[in-house]
Amino acid sequence: MERINSLENMKGVPSTGSSVQGSGKSILGKDDFLKLLITQLNYQDPLNPIQSSEFASQLAQFSSVEQLYNINSNLLRSIDASYATNRSITNALVSNLIGKSVSVYGDVLYLDPAQGASFGYELKGDAKEIEIKIYDSDGNVVRSFKLDGRKKGRYDFAWDGKDSSGRDLPAGNYNVKISALDKDGKAVAVDTYIIGLVEGVRYKPDGAVILINGVEYSIADIVEIKEGRRDGN
Repeated sequence: MERINSLENMKGVPSTGSSVQGSGKSILGKDDFLKLLITQLNYQDPLNPIQSSEFASQLAQFSSVEQLYNINSNLLRSIDASYATNRSITNALVSNLIGKSVSVYGDVLYLDPAQGASFGYELKGDAKEIEIKIYDSDGNVVRSFKLDGRKKGRYDFAWDGKDSSGRDLPAGNYNVKISALDKDGKAVAVDTYIIGLVEGVRYKPDGAVILINGVEYSIADIVEIKEGRRDGN
């Protein structure tokens, strides 16, 4: 009788490269490895038993598999614990933003007729011409501004809440669009941000968001944090 001396050739036992039928697994765990080792011992030729050196080698393989399994399990538990801790810290810190004035990337600004509205923009390059347009909820341009050229950088802007005819506009949300051209007439990239007070924090499965005038903003979009006021120039 030919001696069965490899895991791949054991009678009735699938090879390590194939999946176990019905188990839904394609990777052997430490329990699978141990079962294969025991099965090999049961099927060995009694006239030509497995050598002690070979058996020791396979035990060493099992030990390595078990160590890797334990390392992986401990690592996953550590990652989960770290994620939970970081999220708790983040949630606690975000709550401290309530009542603070923040600049956050976005183009929806709220107009309070008594205070106007503040927003800002960041030029990604030097600009010779800058144009600001403010739209109402129907998409109509209610006010536009043309500014002199400015260097690359971040700038705040204050809108008095009046339309192009000098009339006071009603309270509500408006959209601001900013475009810029360089000295050669080529478009300059511009990021727009709004400035407002954080009214609250909302906790969601994918992270906390801040509320400004009822609009949600990701904390990753915060540009700047100030005390409880709104500035513009």
